[in-house]
Amino acid sequence: MAQKRTLERPVRSPELVRSLFLDYGPDMSCCSVFRRGLGVRVFAVGLALLAHPGGTYAQQSVRLELGGAQGDWLRYSHRSDLLVHLPEDLGGPATSRTTIRLLNVVDAASIDAIAYLTTLEEVAFEVRPAPPGLPDLSGIQGLQFHHTASRAGRTLSLRFAGQSSEAGPVLLEQLENWLSQLGFPPLPAEAVSVGEEWSETRPIPALALGLAVDVDLVQTRTVRLSEVSSVGGSSVAFLSVTTLWEPSPEPSGTGGGVVSLRGSAEQMVRFDTRRGRFLGSTGTSELEMVLTPEGTAQYVAVSATGRQITGLAASSDSSADLRE
Repeated sequence: MAQKRTLERPVRSPELVRSLFLDYGPDMSCCSVFRRGLGVRVFAVGLALLAHPGGTYAQQSVRLELGGAQGDWLRYSHRSDLLVHLPEDLGGPATSRTTIRLLNVVDAASIDAIAYLTTLEEVAFEVRPAPPGLPDLSGIQGLQFHHTASRAGRTLSLRFAGQSSEAGPVLLEQLENWLSQLGFPPLPAEAVSVGEEWSETRPIPALALGLAVDVDLVQTRTVRLSEVSSVGGSSVAFLSVTTLWEPSPEPSGTGGGVVSLRGSAEQMVRFDTRRGRFLGSTGTSELEMVLTPEGTAQYVAVSATGRQITGLAASSDSSADLRE
């Protein structure tokens, strides 16, 4: 019978206009907001790469942990599409697309952690219908930061590099959200077998889901090792990931007009067990909210559906057989 492991961390108006804007002030803080009478923030970042597995390994225990040596580099590309189902009297459905390209270069590696110098090579936002006055994002193209992760993929530290070290904490928080929403889940501390599950529960702000509302949520992410297969001469683990977002039992936020907020996501993630790297992920997500527009006693139901894909676009060892 499959075993389940649990890792827990302490759980800690609006105008009727259509606009998506990013505000990079003097502190380079970033805020992407989709405001259409309800202050719905549209920024979703997501997941993947599809492959056709070769031979499937007999059930065995495998160790899933990040690997790499100094100088190794990985380039990831990401695209996320979001459809917000707003009522017709508020303008009807709208779409948003987010494109991100990241370059990770291994700075150092120890038995417990890996330090990366990460470059944000590209970030682009497209909204339809297009709002007026979208800002110039050239100010954050090429932004570099130091990211240290445990071998299990959990962020240990994050700080800006060079002149960017003076950038504001809001942008730093946004970068952390981008990294966490690439779709790569935490890895288990021990070897696991096909069919085993592990989970992690932690508090997150609604901001991490791309919503500009002051609401506290609890995120539970459950990961299952579905299969280990031979692909392109390497061993690839296929991870099925289910994520649930629920209201925090001890909320500290003001709510911002949100009466309720919950959602879920399903992903399929590919991990190269020999080289110790994520290859990519695909996924879908759903959010359901009940809001009260400012100055009214009206309740409005709003839902959003998303599709995400993140993939390993290139690497220092040119493992094209695993990327295609």
